[in-house]
Amino acid sequence: MEALASALDRILAVIKWPVAITGVVFLPGLFTALVEVVRVIVREPEPCLAFLAGAGACAAAWYVLLRKRSLGGFIVVLEHEFTHAIFAWLTFHRVVGFRASLRRGGHVRFLGRGNWLISIAPYFVPTLSIVAIAVLQWLPDRLWAYGSAALGATFAYHLLSTWSETHRHQSDLREVGLVFSVVFLIAANALVYGLILGFACGVRPMEYLGHVPGPTLELIRRLRL
Repeated sequence: MEALASALDRILAVIKWPVAITGVVFLPGLFTALVEVVRVIVREPEPCLAFLAGAGACAAAWYVLLRKRSLGGFIVVLEHEFTHAIFAWLTFHRVVGFRASLRRGGHVRFLGRGNWLISIAPYFVPTLSIVAIAVLQWLPDRLWAYGSAALGATFAYHLLSTWSETHRHQSDLREVGLVFSVVFLIAANALVYGLILGFACGVRPMEYLGHVPGPTLELIRRLRL
């Protein structure tokens, strides 16, 4: 397992900047697709009213409770470190230590060198939203509105918590490089937010992704003229 983790770390190191550059190349398409999803919500808000209500409720709770150094702060630290741990496991690293506390912050220890994906994952991966989407696949239709509201709450939570954690003094981002973090995270979050919003309002992932290549190819064509 350690040999596999080491090999994967080396592969990720090689593709680190190509992945970031690919994100930049497709950024016009990602933003176009995201705007298109927002337009769908504005034109037909009924299918995602529960989602929007959940998002609004979470945003209100954040500004009243979660942004304070209390239980809300602990939840943010816990979810952040758990996301680190998930990506350590996904890249075949054995997690040997996990700490999440309000006063002392959090830390995940694992065997092996590690990689940039483990470090940067909490800043673009909406762990709670992924759980909510998985649960929604099994919910009966009569409970869909409640599940959609829960997804909206996790969406708002990820947006607000990521915004509060993303700054130039953040050790995770300094570890992978501030320039890389900015370049990669803008594209990665545009993709993630678009996919979640699309799911909430009934836009299929492939339909959403279908809007991505066109603007990028058009920009390349114009630059070549």
